This record gives sequence, C-alpha cells and structure tokens, in this order.
Amino acid sequence: MNPKKSNIETDPKNLDIKALRKQHRKERRKKIRLVLYILTALFLLVMWVSPSARTWYRNFVVSLVPISNYKIVELPPEPEEMGEAQGEARSISIKLLSYIYIKKIICRDNQEILKRNTAKAKEIFKNIPQRWTDEINGIAKTAGVKPEILMLGNCFLDLGLYCGGCRTVVAEAGNSLFHAHNLDWDNLGGVGNYLLTIFRVAGDENRLATVYFAFPGMIGALDVINEKGLALSFNQVGFGRGTKHTPIFMKMRKIAETCNTFEEAEKIIKNLPPGMPFNITLSHAPSGKAAVFERDQSMEVFERKIFNGIVTADNRCWGKEKMQGKCAVEDAARIRKIAGVNEVITVLRNPKVLLGCNIYSLIFDFNNNVFYLAVGEIPAANGTYRKIPLFLKK
Repeated sequence: MNPKKSNIETDPKNLDIKALRKQHRKERRKKIRLVLYILTALFLLVMWVSPSARTWYRNFVVSLVPISNYKIVELPPEPEEMGEAQGEARSISIKLLSYIYIKKIICRDNQEILKRNTAKAKEIFKNIPQRWTDEINGIAKTAGVKPEILMLGNCFLDLGLYCGGCRTVVAEAGNSLFHAHNLDWDNLGGVGNYLLTIFRVAGDENRLATVYFAFPGMIGALDVINEKGLALSFNQVGFGRGTKHTPIFMKMRKIAETCNTFEEAEKIIKNLPPGMPFNITLSHAPSGKAAVFERDQSMEVFERKIFNGIVTADNRCWGKEKMQGKCAVEDAARIRKIAGVNEVITVLRNPKVLLGCNIYSLIFDFNNNVFYLAVGEIPAANGTYRKIPLFLKK
C-alpha cells in the first residue's frame, strides 16, 4: 500500500509559499553579493592609492600561504619537443599567467588591446628563426593556450608594454666567480613567487647544455648559464620601442647555447641589432672574466669590465660615470671584502639594494657546480637560500 503523500507537496498554497521563500533567499543572496563586490572594490581602491596598504595586503596574503618550492623541468634539445615538455609540465601555471598577467594586466582586460598586441607579437615571430615559433607551438599544443598569447608573453618587454627592475653582482672569491641576480618584478599579478621554473636543457651537436630561469610559458631566459660556465642576466633600463629581431630574453638564451667563451659572447652582445635598452651582465667562471653591457635608447653598447674582482649593475646606464656614492649595489658590493657566498647574500639583502618586489634571488657558483636560490617569499632575498646542483653531469 502506497504511503499517503504529504500535504506540503500537493497543497497549491504551500507551493506558493515555498516559491516565495526561495525567491526571497535568492534576492537576499544577490544583495549580499552586491555588498561584497562594493566592499572588495573599495578595498582594492584603497590598496591602489596607498602604497602602505598594498604592502600590508601583500604581506598578509603571503603569511597565509605556505612558502613555495621551485619547479625543475628537464627539457630535450629539439625546439618543438622542448615546448611540448614545458607545456605538459607547467600547463596549469601557463594558463594562469596567460589569463592573469597577459590578458588582465598587460592588456588591461581589453580585447582590442589584446588583439593589437598579439598582432605585433606574431609579426615579430614571423621575422625571427623558425625554432622559436616551433617551441611556442609545442607549448601551446600541450598546455592548451593560444600560440599568439604565448608569443606576446615572450616579447611584451620588447614592445614597450612594461618596465621592471633588478640588481646584479659578479664577484671573485677564492676559487669561485659568483654571478648573482635579484629579479625585481611586480610579482606577476600576485603569483610570480610561486611559479619560478628552472629549465635544464640537454645539449646536442648544435647546442650547449644550459640551465635557465624563467616563468611558465617563457622560452627566453631571465638568467641562464651553460655547461662552459658562461652566465648571463638581464636588467631592464627603459622601455622597448618594438623590434623586428629576436626578443632579448631569447637572444640571451641563444648566446648561452652557442658561445663557449667570454669573447664569443662579448662580440655578439656588442653587435646586437636595435631593440630594447638593457643591462646584460656576462660572466665566464673558468676564465674569471665578467662585464656589464649597457645599451640606452641611442642603441650604443658600453662595456664595463670587472674591476678589483667586482662588477655590478642596476637599472641605469652608468657608462664612464663614477658609480661610487651614487649606485647602492656598487657601494654595498665594495664596502667589504667578499670571501664567499655569505658576503654575496649580504649584498643582495642590503636594505638599499633589495626591493620590496624581489621575486627571486639567485647566485651561480659554476666552479663548484651549484647555485643558491631564494624564492617563495617577498622580498625573496630575505628568505632562505637553498643550495642546488647546477649541472647533473659535469
């Protein structure tokens, strides 16, 4: 015998009451969401106009999130396979940066700006060696991101869409030539210190084995070192004005892949085609040679060689101008004798050197086949430096 149905399910009056209650709850949720949106907008506005508020908010968020770990990705030497391996290993991070940083920040969440900038990026890639497009296509295929978005992500600095910081120190100490770099950035929309990737790229008959530091989706290098001990780091000086040539991060990686000596790399850097202004720090640990190459808007390249065991760089072109008393990183590096990695770390942590947006801090020690890396905190150099093997087979 079937049980008698409840009157609540069959009485039309009760059905009307139930519908009214549901509608009332729905409208109340809409009001709550509206209030939350308004409060969030006001909160973001306060952060935007008040630097101290932005610092407080950033520190608050960082305090809630565990310290991140770096990610090491092994890549084969062939471009398309290299791209596929990166896309597979970092697919979620690539999608995240493509959406947050490229679309929302660089292109200001504006479809017309995005369309215009990706068209410029595609034009650059048409004029440079095919290997770079092959690598981009490999990433796009396995990460599920449009190739033109990745192209823009690899040349937006060259297009003049952003200007960043950075500090570099190269110092001799004992049997080591320490090549150190603070990457100072805007934290890639709040996620940069959690997405640093170390790419170990196998060598072949055409390319030297390299280790380079970048973010997911990048095919160029922020810092790179090859199996011969040749290292390069980039500091931005001013805005790019567009280029028809290989973007600077990719050019740095190409130099590391093909140059065995300081002199080979020196010649290429001095004769780079017109493009973005820069400070490129170059060092060669086996020979103890190092220099900073400065290029301003005039496109002339000035070389400052290592002097008394030290050469430094920040975000301006010093040329022949005296740096002492004017350049914080220069003064911090020369105020004491650098006897080892601890003194280098002290320089990178110096309050006059360290910027609040420091995403990672890196020290190459090729002669001992290690590097030291601080990442996951902001500013990173105030955190723990981890000692990590450089080349697995040397």
